[in-house]
Amino acid sequence: MRFPKAFWLLWCGQALNRVGILAPAFLVLYLEQGKLVDARTTPLIVGLFGIGVVVSGLVGGALADMIGPRRTIVGAQPIAVATALLYLFTTNIVALCLLALVTGFLSAVDRPASAGLIHKIVPRADFERAYSFYLVGFNIGMSLSPVISGFLLAFSPSLLFLVWAVCSALYGLLLIGLPADAVTVRRQASDTSLVRETVRSIAEPFRSRVLVAFLVLTFLMACVYLQVNSSLPLGMRSEGMTPGQVGLVLAVNAVASVVLLPLAPRVARNMREEVPLALSAALIALGFGANAFAHSVPAFIVSTLIWTLGEVLWAPTSAGFVANRAPEGKVSTYQGSMFFAWNAAAAVGGPAGIVLAGAFGYGTLWLSVLALGLAVAVGFKALVGLPGFQPPPAAPEPTVHDRIRVS
Repeated sequence: MRFPKAFWLLWCGQALNRVGILAPAFLVLYLEQGKLVDARTTPLIVGLFGIGVVVSGLVGGALADMIGPRRTIVGAQPIAVATALLYLFTTNIVALCLLALVTGFLSAVDRPASAGLIHKIVPRADFERAYSFYLVGFNIGMSLSPVISGFLLAFSPSLLFLVWAVCSALYGLLLIGLPADAVTVRRQASDTSLVRETVRSIAEPFRSRVLVAFLVLTFLMACVYLQVNSSLPLGMRSEGMTPGQVGLVLAVNAVASVVLLPLAPRVARNMREEVPLALSAALIALGFGANAFAHSVPAFIVSTLIWTLGEVLWAPTSAGFVANRAPEGKVSTYQGSMFFAWNAAAAVGGPAGIVLAGAFGYGTLWLSVLALGLAVAVGFKALVGLPGFQPPPAAPEPTVHDRIRVS
């Protein structure tokens, strides 16, 4: 399958952006290494970063549908460059907290806009396949980022922000190569009515019973999956594994995701919409549940491969499920609601897992997430019984003159 040049510009820009963008772990390491924060303010920095990420899904999606996804992404990059450079000159804790909030927002504001761009760039029938390839680039960038950030932090911490600024600038320049968005904001609208319209747009996906059920189930499944960033490394350390062995297990997920993501749409092609969602939730549940019986590197690798299968099946099919139910011109907004549900789980699932493991042990945690994940799988299968499950008829495909192209 050959995708338009516009898609590959987005693919390269997103991968490059993920390489350079500052992850919260390395932001904290930089601030602590420079003695800019202490043990009391570090949780505040992390929390503000997380709030920025959660809000970005809703705001970024609505903004992309109002002014256009290309404008949203390109417009965010000068702000990212300025934010990165401000870190080099900022020592005030209040200013650092504000920068952390903005950094979290900028780290994810482009994701619903990117989904909206892909929906415009490729025919609807190819959306899930294109989105899978897009996520390959995303995962490559995310895999390289901690390696590069770790080296830069040890060699010259200020380079963290210079690399972020350069990557953001290049991301924006690459997307300037895409044709301009057709969407424009109504100039006669007042500021008050514009805010009111934005709020209505953000709330629109939450008026559908099917989508609300889907978003709740997405939140619960993300609470299971996002143990990968919190309880899973700690659980492996409790089994006596070294940091290098923990990194090896997590690297298996990164490599397997890159290899398997392009295959996921083929697997789901002939399934009813709710089936791959339920299957992915079941695989994620079984993978994390199997950690209860894992006490060695090979055992954790097997568990990781199981939940990775669920992850790669979930990513394109969930995006396709939401896109199928988005009205014309609202794809980014609807995608933003899914990112909101997923990111909100990071603020709940990770801490809850650590608390549960601390109180009752990791075995109890893994069996609990197994039960929760399997219940979510049943919930996805039950979506078919809700009124409005069938998506509305697809709009006619744009003609060759209407579709976004780069010659």
